[in-house]
Amino acid sequence: MTIKVLFASIKFLFIFVACLFVLALERSSSFSHELDKVSVDYNILIQESLKQNGALLDLSGKKIGDQGLKFLIGSNILKNVKKIDLRYNEITTIGAELFSKQSPLLKLKTLILRHNFLGDKGSAFLARSSSFPNLEEMELGWTETRDAGAMAFGNTHHFKSLKKLDLRGNFLTNQTKEALRKSLGHLKSLKLY
Repeated sequence: MTIKVLFASIKFLFIFVACLFVLALERSSSFSHELDKVSVDYNILIQESLKQNGALLDLSGKKIGDQGLKFLIGSNILKNVKKIDLRYNEITTIGAELFSKQSPLLKLKTLILRHNFLGDKGSAFLARSSSFPNLEEMELGWTETRDAGAMAFGNTHHFKSLKKLDLRGNFLTNQTKEALRKSLGHLKSLKLY
């Protein structure tokens, strides 16, 4: 065996071992991330996220997902909350549907759901919900909502107190934006771009 062949074999072996090491690290990191999700104590997380004597629930970036939202809805915490911030929480259509079936939150004024994965169905569930009768501000920007989900807000009669609606960063046609400007023209603020 020549030195070139021996050197090439050693180089190949080194690269192979390095690749195995990187794969092992990725799996370990992924497993650790999943383990963190499984072992989350939602009760503690939610209690730590309550601010302003329970008027504000700030869970932004906590990535509670649909399972955490289900826990939240099942708790008694939301009845006195005036503002809920659920940005960046990996909430999907499933979570939006669960939230839309929540018993009415009479004190809730602001609901922030930006940067989640609601899609048309999730946004439509929220638009048809009677769970938020006194809501004044709803933020649904960057939620993968398209025309049908946005138009559900243009056709709803459930948000009599709504003053601000944010749908920026979604996939809305100019026709939908124009229709929403007409049907929601009474709002103080309608953000579509």
